[in-house]
Amino acid sequence: MDKISVVVRTKDRPILLKRAIESIMSQTYSNWEIVLVNSGENIDSIESIMHYFKSKSSNDIILLHINSNLHIDELINLGVSKSTGYYVTLLDDDDTWAPFFLEECVSLLNENKELDGVVTQTTIIEETLENSEICFINSYDFNNRLRRIYGWKIARCNLFTTNSFVYKREAYDRIGGYRKDIPLLGDWEFNMRFYLEYKIGVIPKALANYHKRIDALNSGENYYTNTSLTRHLIYDRKIRREYLKQGLTEGPFLFCLSVYLFGYINSFIKLIKNVIYRK
Repeated sequence: MDKISVVVRTKDRPILLKRAIESIMSQTYSNWEIVLVNSGENIDSIESIMHYFKSKSSNDIILLHINSNLHIDELINLGVSKSTGYYVTLLDDDDTWAPFFLEECVSLLNENKELDGVVTQTTIIEETLENSEICFINSYDFNNRLRRIYGWKIARCNLFTTNSFVYKREAYDRIGGYRKDIPLLGDWEFNMRFYLEYKIGVIPKALANYHKRIDALNSGENYYTNTSLTRHLIYDRKIRREYLKQGLTEGPFLFCLSVYLFGYINSFIKLIKNVIYRK
């Protein structure tokens, strides 16, 4: 059984972190290691949580405390650099997996040697925090039509969540990991580079769960919120402009051009929807 390195990023969200680690511990695939990268201040709390889980498992659990302002993709690169697995996957401290996630991903990769990565479909779970308790609100499919990764589709938008992607460590190394100069949407940019170099398979099952806190910001629990949409849009434009320049000099021209043009198409579609919904 090839080892899978699970890189977990956390920052001052112990309630969610416990749930994420439990999700790993409950996997039917047993040959995994955890590399936990903590960029928060409550070190004692993190140490206590991970000590508990270490006592429940013989698997390796590596804990890194980072006292710096590294953005999320730099934390991923740091975590991967300390890992030893043949495969790599990511699990943010607020997300979870179905118990068969790792097993089914590794099985497909082992059965199809031409694949260097595999993704599953994802379920979006809306929740809230009440008195330090996680309360379910709603769930829905994110990408239930995903059957295959097409260039024009991934050029338009990110097709899958970070916690739904398992890939070979050597492929990560060859494309240079995640970029250090993009604090947001680095996963989408990484996925596009991966797609251009390697083949990605799809498991048409929702085995990954992406959790969203609905009212964490209003309740004052700032660390429990998801990332700002406004900041996403800023880096969306930045990435698309860079790909246009790359297409004009290095290529592949058509793919890079489609990445750029879809920025305008997406904006137009959003404008039309806003007009329709106002009526």
